[in-house]
Amino acid sequence: MDEQTTESEQKSISATQDRVVCNKIDTSLCGDLTFLSKNSAQSIFIPKESMISDDNMIHNGFIFNAASYVALCAINQKNSIIIGSEVKFFAPIELGHEINFRANAIQTESKKTEVRVEGFLLDIKIFDGAFYVVIFDKKLFKLRLKDQNQDV
Repeated sequence: MDEQTTESEQKSISATQDRVVCNKIDTSLCGDLTFLSKNSAQSIFIPKESMISDDNMIHNGFIFNAASYVALCAINQKNSIIIGSEVKFFAPIELGHEINFRANAIQTESKKTEVRVEGFLLDIKIFDGAFYVVIFDKKLFKLRLKDQNQDV
């Protein structure tokens, strides 16, 4: 059992080291990356008590957030931005449930890519979505703010 845990932790660490997107994100809000390869990623999301909306149920916004995170990781290219999505929630999630997300990029030859994401609670599919991602050559909005000390 300890060998499996150690192997799983090593995969997670390796996946995190290879990631070039979402490096500053608080993974307690979106899950831990467990696998990362070209056009594919997997994560595990364990909801926290602060994510409860009512009756021990986790707010769907946190589920969506975890799915969008693994979608961007599957692309794993700087200056990638989600511009749209189509998602379906098939079952509610309660505190204590663990969701495994799998993301696979489709149509990766262009600047606009579709990423299919599925979420599973045990073997039950609870989430299905398509995220539309655009990859820019450089940072989209690079704002130059005037120094507050300068005269206007």
